[in-house]
Amino acid sequence: MPHILVFGATGTIGNAIALTLLRSGLHTVYGLARSPAKASGLSKQEIIPVLGSISQPDGFLDLLEKHPEISVVVDAAAAYGESAKLVELLVGAGKKRLQGWERLGAPSGPKLGYIYVSGMWVHGDSHDPVSDIDASVGTAAAKSAPATMVAWRPELERLVLSSSTRAALDTAIARPACTYGNGSAIWGGPLSQVLSAARSDPQPEKVQVTLAPKATVSLIHVEDIATGIETLIGKLPLLAGTGVYPVFDFVGHVEGLKAIMEGAARVFGYKGDLELVGPAEGDVVSEAIGASVVGDSGRAKALLGWQAKKAGMLHGIDVYASSWLAGIQ
Repeated sequence: MPHILVFGATGTIGNAIALTLLRSGLHTVYGLARSPAKASGLSKQEIIPVLGSISQPDGFLDLLEKHPEISVVVDAAAAYGESAKLVELLVGAGKKRLQGWERLGAPSGPKLGYIYVSGMWVHGDSHDPVSDIDASVGTAAAKSAPATMVAWRPELERLVLSSSTRAALDTAIARPACTYGNGSAIWGGPLSQVLSAARSDPQPEKVQVTLAPKATVSLIHVEDIATGIETLIGKLPLLAGTGVYPVFDFVGHVEGLKAIMEGAARVFGYKGDLELVGPAEGDVVSEAIGASVVGDSGRAKALLGWQAKKAGMLHGIDVYASSWLAGIQ
């Protein structure tokens, strides 16, 4: 049974990944926890907690050294700065593992696997279709600059894919589209603006929402990206060394942002007009949510056999808006 270590296991995406792996019945799952309280929460979910952090790595480095059955590390922590340090630490752990196989007389022993969970906002803001085999992302040659909130990620992606990293690790990058579901926490800003108008007495005739007015966005349900990464974990040893570019965009649907917000307004009982006016200066979250990204998952479907199952955010807006509302009560 493969053993998987998940960074960010207490977060929205990381926790969904860990639970999906557990439900498959094929994996033993470890999760990094920064505090005893977080560790207790993971234990309740049958995720084996590992106390520590990237700045205090002894716990997980010792685990990787003593348990070669841990075959893949998934980084879903979305931690600026820390992820680059994690790559450095895992390269060291990967080299130790390969040296250990050599000492045992097994020089062709398996590498430690590493999957970095990035995101499609690295493609920037454009109505032109994007591709996960476009290696120019984040460079001067790219058609659009990454969203400000994730401007650091392309450099990290290049580190993950570098020859020095891949000499010690089998690596891949998963790029989920903008996520929804499981509370849809990242949507809290714009949804709060609509909810405030809906609860006003009297309701304003118009509410301004700080999102791009003509945005067409790629979306994916949290559970769909979790199954996508589960599939990537299973295929990682098969992809390694084949020449396949190990970067995959995961998209469920491409939808108009205004229609989604109008659907949420209906759920909240707002009767007036909705106007999307663009993000406020410095609001990097709204900038990212409103970035037009027209993507697809053709390679993930063809090479990994993955398919999104959820019908879309607009299709289920009654459920998703109500779920978000319940989460803030």
